[in-house]
Amino acid sequence: MGINLYLWSFILSLGCILLFFLSGSMKDFFDTYLHFHPLLLTLLLSIACFYLSLVGMKNVKNLTTLLRGILTMVITLIVMISISFILLFGTLLS
Repeated sequence: MGINLYLWSFILSLGCILLFFLSGSMKDFFDTYLHFHPLLLTLLLSIACFYLSLVGMKNVKNLTTLLRGILTMVITLIVMISISFILLFGTLLS
């Protein structure tokens, strides 16, 4: 039994969505102790998740895993584009 990268990337993409919505409440902790924006961490995790889903697509054996892989890539692309948009315009306006 090997490591199912597409399954773990799907779980990580759901975690990225959760971090995206929780980043507003964690901003004080990140600014005080870690000295960077929490959306930057979410962006880095979603990029890693996207690459894991690309690597995991080579082990697709049926339609369910193919759809899960495609859904993972779509979710992470949406999260990456929205976070990049927020961070870009947030730094331009400040």
